[in-house]
Amino acid sequence: MPKKLDTAVTYTHQSIGVRESDPRRARELLGVALANDVEYEPAWRWLAELVDDDGERRFCLDRSYEIRPDPATARERKALAKATPRPPEEVADLIDPGPPAAAPAGAGTGRGRWRWWLAAVVAVAAMGTGLGVWATAGADRGDPVYVALVAGLTGDNAVTSAHMERAVRMRVDAVNAAGGVAGRPVELLVYDDADQVGRAVGIAQQIVRENKVLYVIGHGTSDTALAAAPIYQRAGIPAITPSAGSSRITDGSEWYFRSMFGNRTQSDFLAVYASDVLGSKTAAVVYDEDEDGRSNRDAFRGSFGEFGRVTTELPIAAAPGRTAASVDAAVAALRTHKTGEPIVLALKEKTGLAMIAALRSAGVTAPILGTSPLSSPAFHASLVRVETSRGRPGLLTGNLFMGTPFAQDSLSGPAQVWADAYEQRYGERPLWQAATARQAVNVGLHAMEAGGLSFDATRRADDRQRVRDTLASLKDRRNAFPALLGPLYFNPSGSAQMAVSMVTSDGSRFVSAPVQFTIYEPVSDQALKAGLAKKSVIAVKDRYLSRRQVVATGINLNEIRDLDTTDNTYFVDFFVWLKYTGDDVAADVQFVNAVKPDLKLGEPLRSVTENGHTYRLYRVADRFKNSFEFQDFPFDHQRLTVLLQNRTQTADQVSYVTDKEILDQDPRDYLRSGANADADINQIPNWIASTVHFFRQTVGSSDALGDGQTAGTSTGIYYSQYASEIEIKRDIPPFLIKNLLPLLLLICVTYLSLFFKSSNAGAQVSMGVTAILSTAVLLNNVTSQLPSVSYIVALEWGYYAFILLAATCVLVAMLRDRFATTGRGGTERTLTAAARIGYPLYLVSVVSVFLVAFS
Repeated sequence: MPKKLDTAVTYTHQSIGVRESDPRRARELLGVALANDVEYEPAWRWLAELVDDDGERRFCLDRSYEIRPDPATARERKALAKATPRPPEEVADLIDPGPPAAAPAGAGTGRGRWRWWLAAVVAVAAMGTGLGVWATAGADRGDPVYVALVAGLTGDNAVTSAHMERAVRMRVDAVNAAGGVAGRPVELLVYDDADQVGRAVGIAQQIVRENKVLYVIGHGTSDTALAAAPIYQRAGIPAITPSAGSSRITDGSEWYFRSMFGNRTQSDFLAVYASDVLGSKTAAVVYDEDEDGRSNRDAFRGSFGEFGRVTTELPIAAAPGRTAASVDAAVAALRTHKTGEPIVLALKEKTGLAMIAALRSAGVTAPILGTSPLSSPAFHASLVRVETSRGRPGLLTGNLFMGTPFAQDSLSGPAQVWADAYEQRYGERPLWQAATARQAVNVGLHAMEAGGLSFDATRRADDRQRVRDTLASLKDRRNAFPALLGPLYFNPSGSAQMAVSMVTSDGSRFVSAPVQFTIYEPVSDQALKAGLAKKSVIAVKDRYLSRRQVVATGINLNEIRDLDTTDNTYFVDFFVWLKYTGDDVAADVQFVNAVKPDLKLGEPLRSVTENGHTYRLYRVADRFKNSFEFQDFPFDHQRLTVLLQNRTQTADQVSYVTDKEILDQDPRDYLRSGANADADINQIPNWIASTVHFFRQTVGSSDALGDGQTAGTSTGIYYSQYASEIEIKRDIPPFLIKNLLPLLLLICVTYLSLFFKSSNAGAQVSMGVTAILSTAVLLNNVTSQLPSVSYIVALEWGYYAFILLAATCVLVAMLRDRFATTGRGGTERTLTAAARIGYPLYLVSVVSVFLVAFS
């Protein structure tokens, strides 16, 4: 699937690149894209833009809307309502041929009656289905609110830009499915600046002229964002860049924000890592000759100047034909430096790959520190491909340390769920640019909802001002926005205040380095002085960083059993191991959701320490608890969680991340017992274990929690947790057969009462009342396995629907008797026929709603 989708994406991007110079070729490329993946919706939308015939355009829009019911597409289809859809020639071979001519319909009143019955059933079923999609359709009400995304969809950064666009579309689709913003659909306007300054300026001016959007996501590079920034500022349009790191972008504009760290923050972390972890007082810098490269060079020079000096600064030319020569010149210069001197690469992926390959081929083994563009899984895969082609594993991936906002092995629970959903939808794991783009769209939508906007076109300038002011108000952790990568708030220059994660290669992927740093916000002058004296806190320019111990954590489940839904507890047996360097305080953990509040790891089954690296293995078997939700009962999914947390160390001091042994496993193996590979972990009757997730999370309070040293601060106390989460779902067929069979018999008996003569009204009423009382008893029996909850669960709605139906049957029986005794036989017969038809149609409608809601 990934290869197929990537091919469609690639051909679509190629088409976009030539659509102005060669429209015919662009259409052919879109035809090829759809031949590879006929369900790739963007290709249908672009083909609709390129065709000249209204019928062909309507055909493409219809196909696009079938795949993704976007409000903008709906409006374009409506405008072409009179056009007869027909496929463009580029996709004619993809359309199924029509059926052969139908045989003449047979005559006969019996067949005709059954067709009408079938039509009625289908109509009611469709009506029930309509109830399930009503909320989605509701998102199309009201005028849309517009958000712009500007990125280099063509050019060197097309892949990362595609990830950004996917992430933003994925979020916009979810928001619209939930009803939009203030009842209005969100419409995404996508612009391709090809990462070229001239096009970026033209697009920014176009956005201002169109006067539609409330905020802009983009641009993707520092050069393009810096060029567009003055235009947005003059027009009063807020902009959030997910990937452009130059400090000059946000320093020079109070309307520009960044949903990740900037180059100053990144340089502070790289400088401390080079000095404190690698122990060097000198460093060399190699940088791209563009805004981002120069910004990183200047920022690192200033940051590292606190600890040592930069011995050389080597530019890599951006002009075509000069890059290779400047790489060779830089390698020649670096070969003369001392062996252990770190080399900082502030380069894009293409030049970064060439530089690392040239350095290692020349025998330069110095540690390499890289900026965020060199931290992606795609870049690591490129390094491995070069190593494999040369038959020298580890040649390029050894001794690398890259800064990133998105370490794949230390994702939080929400980030892990999002990354899995992204992979399921698009066939590959998201790059970090996708995560920061999602943060950008999310915080912008939050500003729209929280800013008290009027959504009046005549007051759009006021609404944009409110969006900007709401973004600017996110200025500390206490009022931060809960974003994908953690609490999101901005420093005074508009850049996200977030730590830089350092990743290193294990030979197959980037994983979290064993030593990390985090931004230290002093809780008091006394605490700051103590931290600086112990060297646990490091000052770098106007920032403080603290060293954080990273613990590679793994959990191997053996068994889950004894689920008690009345008190939300369950039994879990599992192995857990910890790998770390440094102090053994990392192993001083407790299980915060254990039924026994003092449950600890106990004595290790195995403990090994070599060269400062410690490995400890434990086995834990006990009862745990979690909060269960039963709104969807019996179609509910529950999560059985095990939460591990250090007893004394805060999240700034220790962090638990997923061990590479877990990352190397097939997720399906998580469901096999660690004690017996042939056994399943699930020993809970009538439940199915579907998935297992492992992730880290940070919990705590923005208050001081009674700690006198932290009183009056804005930071509070937070702890790092590591979670194993098993998702289970009920085995529905046996449950429904056991619990709904008596109700089904009642339904049949109650329906039979409609065929009694009107003179037997007493018997009909008696049967209806008996059905109501019996249903109440059955309902009480079914829900007795649930705890006391204040809401109505899904199954109760089904029982209530039948109680209403039985009560209606009682009313029908009384009315039939009334009509019969007053000589209105015709009315009585009409009512009887209507009831006999309406009864099964009502049941079909109820079942259809349940199927739509829970299928």
